[in-house]
Amino acid sequence: MEKIGIVVNPKAGNGIDPEIVKRVIGRLSPRKVYGGPDELGRNYLKGLKDFKEIFIELEFEPTGKAEDTIRLVERFNEFDEIDLDAVVVFGGDGTMSDASISKHPLLCIPTGTTNVSPLVFNDSTTFSVEEINPARFIIKEMDGLVVKVDGLNFNAFNDVVVGSTILSTVEGKRTHVDAEAFLAGKKIESKPRKFHARIEIVKGNEILKSIEGTFGNIFVSLTDERYLGKGITGGAAISTFAGFKAVVACTNVGMIYGYSKEELRSVEPFVTNSLSFDEGEKVRIFSDEVISRDGTPIKRMKYAEVEYRKGLVRVLKLLRG
Repeated sequence: MEKIGIVVNPKAGNGIDPEIVKRVIGRLSPRKVYGGPDELGRNYLKGLKDFKEIFIELEFEPTGKAEDTIRLVERFNEFDEIDLDAVVVFGGDGTMSDASISKHPLLCIPTGTTNVSPLVFNDSTTFSVEEINPARFIIKEMDGLVVKVDGLNFNAFNDVVVGSTILSTVEGKRTHVDAEAFLAGKKIESKPRKFHARIEIVKGNEILKSIEGTFGNIFVSLTDERYLGKGITGGAAISTFAGFKAVVACTNVGMIYGYSKEELRSVEPFVTNSLSFDEGEKVRIFSDEVISRDGTPIKRMKYAEVEYRKGLVRVLKLLRG
């Protein structure tokens, strides 16, 4: 790779080790690196060999918010494809999804809390710098979901979630925090609350299926061939087998990834209702609750739409074997 852009989310997970950034960039051996000021790029590359010769800082005024990723990628989109080979993203699942508006291929390095995005270059929650080898990268188109809320569009590749909490890192521990407080820049440990919602699967003006009730969470996700033959995954396995592109799952209680055995048994049995949908169809969600995508809250909503979209972004993947 001769010319790359770099996106760094300094708030991802427990923060990002500058040495990791420098080692990854060193493995790529670019002739030019374009990035933002301070923690959006410059600070992580200062110790890189020939830093002054290869790093080009873009004029950019950081806000310290998640929107910085989107704004920086929009700057990269001004480059012709011949002028930029790839955009290297250091961050969590939400950062990668923010960067997916890129017209250039993404090389996604997982440094967040969960790191389960299908955009990650090695399809793993962890990585070794030694895996970074441009000769072994292939470009792959990734399908995804588009969330539409209050006139704005957001891409998602892992899931879209309606619920009052998200999984985050607090003092080195993975825990659930209040999603609305997170939007205000605060991490407050919290347990999910139940909420009322109506979900409709529509095609044109026709409502194909609907469900209404009180839920702990609503999940919207792409189907996955890994579900095939695993009946324990319920409606997701059946939707995948039938050939649907995506599925909605509504749970009777909030999903907490930190239950003790005793706490889990106190809320069991878990009940999940699912609805399948396909390309050309739309999920309409009516609820007064926070909607998130890929672990990052968007806003407290009243109404949102979710659609399947083919070939939403191009990413670099590690060629196995």
